[in-house]
Amino acid sequence: MIPHRCLLQRNNREGYQEPSIGYPIPMPFETREIGSGITVVMMAGSLVLGCRDLELLETTVKNLLKQDHKQIVFDLSALNCADSSGMGVLISCLTQIKNSGGDLGMVGANPRIQKVFRLARIDDLLATYPLVAKSAGG
Repeated sequence: MIPHRCLLQRNNREGYQEPSIGYPIPMPFETREIGSGITVVMMAGSLVLGCRDLELLETTVKNLLKQDHKQIVFDLSALNCADSSGMGVLISCLTQIKNSGGDLGMVGANPRIQKVFRLARIDDLLATYPLVAKSAGG
């Protein structure tokens, strides 16, 4: 079940906002390179079941690895919520990166996302940092 705060809101005639059932907020993301061969993937919105960008995230990671970008950092500072499907995609990305000889770090997760990481035990599998500079060794 997707929490209501992770759903798109629509205005009705009285100006109240009601959740639109079944349409999670899209998770836009972009990539950029920083310093010595580190690629940052910035995410925003929701990492939840039904979000079409979950598959796109995996494809982006595969493409980065094909281009020999092996040091990847996921910047989660604008990520609002995540569920088990989102955590599964993160694990899949981690596995792809590790199998290619790379490394994955996560930065900027808010307390709600950190709690999901703890519950899913993802924090045991990969390094999490408060800032991108820390994950880059700065």
